[in-house]
Order: sequence, then C-alpha cells, then structure tokens
Amino acid sequence: MDKQHGLPSAYVPPDLVEIPPEWMAPGFPSQLLRKEAAEALVVMLRAARAEGHELRVRSAYRSYEEQATTFQYWIDQLGEEEARRVSAPPGHSEHQLGTTVDLTSASVGWQLEQPFGQTPEGQWLAAHAHEYGFPLSYPQGAEEITGYTYEPWHFRYIGRDQAASWAQSGLTLIEFLKEPTD
Repeated sequence: MDKQHGLPSAYVPPDLVEIPPEWMAPGFPSQLLRKEAAEALVVMLRAARAEGHELRVRSAYRSYEEQATTFQYWIDQLGEEEARRVSAPPGHSEHQLGTTVDLTSASVGWQLEQPFGQTPEGQWLAAHAHEYGFPLSYPQGAEEITGYTYEPWHFRYIGRDQAASWAQSGLTLIEFLKEPTD
C-alpha cells in the first residue's frame, strides 16, 4: 500500500472489530481494526500504560469513501501538491487495510502533529511499537522514499516476526515490504 499501489474502492478488510472505548482519544468516535491488529494494539497500549505512557487511538480503519473526504479536506486546506505530502488519495491509504492506527497523547492535546515524536509517549512508541508488531510507516527524513512527511503517530501492524525483521533491516517500512521474501 503506497502511492503507486492502491486498493479497490469496494475493498473492506475482513474481521474488523471495534477498538475498546477506553483506548480511544477523548471526544473521538469508536474505531475499527482487523482482529489480530486490534488485539496486538491493546497489548501494546497496556504495556505503554504500565510504563507510565497513556496512549490513545485517534484514527484506525478508514474506508475508501472516508479517505476521499479526508484527502479533499487537505486539498481544501493546503492545495493539492501539499495535500499529497500529508495525506493519501483514496485507495492509497494504509488505513484502508484495517491494520494501521494513528496514536496520540494528552501531551499534544490528542492531536496528530509532528511534536508528538518528541514526547515521552512518542519516544516510547518509536523504541517499542515494533516489538508488538507495529512499525512506524513514515519516519523522519524519509519523505523522498515514503512520499509522505514525518508522521510519528502512524503505525502499521505487520505482526511481531515481520516487525522484528523490519527493525533489523534498517529500511523504511515501504522498502522492507517491497523486499522479496524467501
């Protein structure tokens, strides 16, 4: 899932489940995620909480139609060229896979903004999210490779084993996922 490879407008992932309300950012509606990803997410958020970091979900699964609305919002706000740096066109968002989650904390007012990466919560995620199967999709300094600006809140579930291999690879997630597998 990237700028060159998209999903059909009718694609809806199987086994979507609701993320438990206690893990939602205050004032935001309930969100869906694929079952395995949701279970891994709760384990990760509990681990973060046990270490003093209160993280919440701001956004998870997004349908093609929802992404069309989101993308148009950014075009209206920033113009199309800049919108393409910060948002995916419909059919090209990792959120449509049902395995991607945007996480935030009270320290940034539950917003999705780059300073989140400098917070204790953002730093915990950067260091540990892959241990739970969630690599960071759009790291700092990799826009030329990923096509998107740094998003310290955007994590995609690929499973613990795959995420461990990703962490050892030194590649961005998009590069890692394009690598041939044995």
